[in-house]
Amino acid sequence: MNGLNNNYHQLAQYQLNNQQEIESKSKINTSNKEEGELEKAAQEFSSIFIEKMFSSMKKTLAEEKLFDGGYAEDVFSDMLYKEYSQMAGKQGLLAELNQALVEQLKSS
Repeated sequence: MNGLNNNYHQLAQYQLNNQQEIESKSKINTSNKEEGELEKAAQEFSSIFIEKMFSSMKKTLAEEKLFDGGYAEDVFSDMLYKEYSQMAGKQGLLAELNQALVEQLKSS
């Protein structure tokens, strides 16, 4: 009878350990998922920041009336700058800004 109680106790302890391990892995996966989402949000923010910077830089350029493409050129250049900014965000050109944003979002 004492052997059955001992086996039952060992089985219960084994199941408890497995449950705790599953819960800890679940927390780690959730934490990694949340951090990945925060990093993606920071990357998107830096892309928008770069796009606004390109837009401001474009306004400082002098337009030549002979070669100015009008509305079509404006649309194309806006799309081009948006693509450049997305590429820059993915390459991590503002990695320090992204890291600071992630840390700030984690703390809030």
